[in-house]
Amino acid sequence: MDNITDLMAISAKSAPKVEGISNLEIAILDDAEKEILAEEMFQLADEFNDESYSSLGINIESAERIMLIGLEDPSSIGLDCKACGFKDCAEFDEKSQKGIFEGPNCIFKVLDLGIALGSALKTAMMHNVRADVIIKGGLAAKDIGLSSSTVCLAIPVTLDETKGYH
Repeated sequence: MDNITDLMAISAKSAPKVEGISNLEIAILDDAEKEILAEEMFQLADEFNDESYSSLGINIESAERIMLIGLEDPSSIGLDCKACGFKDCAEFDEKSQKGIFEGPNCIFKVLDLGIALGSALKTAMMHNVRADVIIKGGLAAKDIGLSSSTVCLAIPVTLDETKGYH
């Protein structure tokens, strides 16, 4: 499984990018980090009274590997395209909001994240492993400091097709 997640990371890193520059944070968690992330999911289920965190925590806990992929640098590319909703890139770059996910994020850099995510998932599919995207896993990873990205997604990877969303 290590080889497959390594290939997934390579696929994400080498995916086409709008400006040819990577603004991605990609990490493959070790077993201890995976357990910490699963435990955080169970704690968030209690904190938010939201059972979906718990069921997704089971998915994380039962996966052979967890890959995190996120956007490290959300700043504008200077195009003044207004796709972000601001009048220009200068206004965009002034408006920083902190939360578990942070924003704003340049739409073109978010597109890069999506293309990289798709590339990683295609690699998993080509190797006949199950890989799902867990948004709340990314939130939990940011919450406990496993990711410093503005937006982070968790990808549990498993050989067992019966493991997955509950």
